[in-house]
Amino acid sequence: MIAKSHTGPPGHRATGPLIITIDGPAGVGKSTAARLLAKRLGLVYLDTGATYRALAYAALEQGMDPADARLLIRLARRLRLALQQSPAGGLGVFLNGDDVTRKIRTERVSEAAAVVAQHPGVRTELVRLQRKLADGHRLVAEGRDTGSVVFPHARYKFFLTATASVRAKRRQRELRSLQGRVPSVAVIAAQLKSRDRLDRHRAVGPLVKPPRAIVLDTSHLVAKEVVDLMLRRLPVDRSAD
Repeated sequence: MIAKSHTGPPGHRATGPLIITIDGPAGVGKSTAARLLAKRLGLVYLDTGATYRALAYAALEQGMDPADARLLIRLARRLRLALQQSPAGGLGVFLNGDDVTRKIRTERVSEAAAVVAQHPGVRTELVRLQRKLADGHRLVAEGRDTGSVVFPHARYKFFLTATASVRAKRRQRELRSLQGRVPSVAVIAAQLKSRDRLDRHRAVGPLVKPPRAIVLDTSHLVAKEVVDLMLRRLPVDRSAD
């Protein structure tokens, strides 16, 4: 479940929980923008990519091959995953009771997660988990297929883009904060290009611009500016549901 440590989400006159989705490839600033937007609106923040990373991490820890769909599906079905939201808007990831928030962000886990995400059966299991985590919450969900597959009826959808060089530099900064020594920008750019190819061409839940999604290029914007642009597009009513 998602444990939320602050309250006061905005209201909306439409029926059903308010869901805002933010999709896009790695390095466009989805996570930071989603966290900030959720905090500004008082909503729950859901990082769907964390479920793939957590499964990939669990598979690696157990010596499983990320390409073995049969074993991964079995592992996904017994995955004990919890997401803990902090007052500051961050998201802690707990696997079988252990805090793996930083451990799932390494490049090794990222590469394994890209392979794990290719299996249709695995995606079916994790989409089910993501919807369960979100059940009953008003939230901002980010990932690669949140607006197209996980929450296709979300009220508001965004799709973020950025240039290849900007994305690589952002990813390098993220990795440096996690593991010290990191690959060059050129190496990271090549890795991102490979990941994009896998994400865009997989059979189930490919990375696409969801229907009705608003496209924002974040190449020359800081996170606050991205969130400000989003807020201008959200006719969110402050009255109670």
